[in-house]
Amino acid sequence: MALKQRLLYLSAQSTDPRSPAISQALHEPVLDSIVEIDPTKTGLDYESVHDAICDGWRVVHFPDQRGSLEGSEVEVFGYQFVLEKMEQHDD
Repeated sequence: MALKQRLLYLSAQSTDPRSPAISQALHEPVLDSIVEIDPTKTGLDYESVHDAICDGWRVVHFPDQRGSLEGSEVEVFGYQFVLEKMEQHDD
């Protein structure tokens, strides 16, 4: 077993880590793995970024806090936090 990095992308309603999470994408350290939405799953793994932190995840990227992009052509779906967790994985 090797120590490998797991990545969790959590989008929240605001830049506050305690604000409600609205989407997630879990990236596992497995070759050729695909990040998919499980249609049978109800809810997210964590209700907020803070909940994920309490479960051992570390924030490695905070969302841009300079304000919204109102009036721009870019649509923002929440504020994305990137978290990591180092865990043992079978090779």
